[in-house]
Amino acid sequence: MNFKKCVYCGQDKPLADFSDEHIWPDALGGDSLDRFWRTEDVCERCNNLSGLFVDGAFIRSMFGQSERAIGAWEYIDVTKPGSTILPLYYCGQLKSPALGSDETAEYWAGPCGANILHVRPADIEDQWASYAGGDPRAKKIAAGRAYMALTSGRLFWVHVSLNSFKAHFKRAQRFVTNLQLDPPAAEYFKTNMVDPNDPLRARDMEVMEQVISAAKEKRFLKLSLVIKLDTGTRMLAKLGLAVGYKLFGIEFLDSEYAATLRLGLWERDPNKRKNYPVYGTGYLGQQPFPDLKGILNWLGGWLLLLKVSAGKLMLFVVTPTGRTMSVMITDSAVFLERLDESFTEGKVWLTIPGLSRGEGPLGLPDYLAHRADVREVSVLKAIEAMRVDRSSLPPCI
Repeated sequence: MNFKKCVYCGQDKPLADFSDEHIWPDALGGDSLDRFWRTEDVCERCNNLSGLFVDGAFIRSMFGQSERAIGAWEYIDVTKPGSTILPLYYCGQLKSPALGSDETAEYWAGPCGANILHVRPADIEDQWASYAGGDPRAKKIAAGRAYMALTSGRLFWVHVSLNSFKAHFKRAQRFVTNLQLDPPAAEYFKTNMVDPNDPLRARDMEVMEQVISAAKEKRFLKLSLVIKLDTGTRMLAKLGLAVGYKLFGIEFLDSEYAATLRLGLWERDPNKRKNYPVYGTGYLGQQPFPDLKGILNWLGGWLLLLKVSAGKLMLFVVTPTGRTMSVMITDSAVFLERLDESFTEGKVWLTIPGLSRGEGPLGLPDYLAHRADVREVSVLKAIEAMRVDRSSLPPCI
C-alpha cells in the first residue's frame, strides 16, 4: 500500500485517505483561485476538521461574517434579483424572558436592514459561543426557527431578501412575518406566514416584537457577543503550513518552524497557543501597512500577498474592509534562496466571491500602481467594470 505525508497533521497515511483541500477557504472565494491554493496532500480527516474548527472559526465569527456581507454588495447583479443571494450580518444574541434557558435567540440583519430572528437550541459546548449561528453540525431537528420582517416592499429587495433568507437558514423552519406569499412562492422559498394559534410561534413572536419595535423606534437592542481576540490565528497557521509546503515541498514539512505552525493550527486553547512562536498577527492585531490603508484592499475582494521582507517570507491576507492578517511562512535562508525576485517585489492573488472570480499571481508593484491610478492593469480594470454603481440599485424605501 502506498503512503504519503499529510500536510496538516504530518502523519504518513494511505493514498485513499486523501482529498482535495482548498488552502484558501472556498467560502471566501478559494474555488476561483489557481491551483497554487489547492492541494491533494491533506488527509480527509484534517480537511474536515480544519474546515469546521479552523477556517470555520474565522468565517463564522462576527468579523468573518461581516466581511463577507460587506463585500457581497459590491457585485450585485441588478438584472437577476431572482438569483441574487447576499450574506447576512450577524449582530449578536438577544436576551428575552419569553425564551427558556435551553434556547438562544440571535439577531441578524438582511438586505435593506431586514430584521431576522433565529431561535435555536442553546449550545452545549462553549467552543461554539463565538460562531454566528452556533454549532454548524446541528441537524435539521435542532436548526430552530427563523423569522424575517421585511423592511422594503420593492420587488427587487423582496426577492433578494427571500433568496438570502432561504440560503442562510437552509435547515431551519422559516417564516416571513409581514408578507403574504402565494402557494407557489411559499413552496419555492419553503417559507410561511406565522400561525398565531401555534403557542410556540406566538411565543417566538413576542421576542420578534422586541426586534421590530426597536427598529421602528430607531433604538439599539441589547445584544451579547462573544469575540475571540485571537480571531483568525489558527487559520493563518494552517495557511502558513500549506503555502510553505506548496513552495518548498516535503522538506518544509520536516522543518522546525513547520512543526510550530502545526502546533498553532491544532491547539484549541488560546492561552496555550499564544506561547507557540508563530510569527504574525490575527484579525484584531496590529495593522502592518498603515500607509497603504485604502489602497491595498479591494472592495468586495480578498487579497493574498506573498512577500519577502526583512529576511522573512510573509503571507498577508487583506480583507474587503482593509483589515490585514499575517503569518510568517519561513525565515530560513535555505528556503528563501530558492525564491525568485518576484517574491521580493511581492506576489498578489485576488479573489472576488461575489463574482466567483479570482486573479493572480500579479506583481505587487503593478497592483499598487493600478490602485493608485498610476498604471492600468487590464484584468483589474475588467473586475472594476463589474462593480455595481450603488446609485443604480433600487432604493430600499
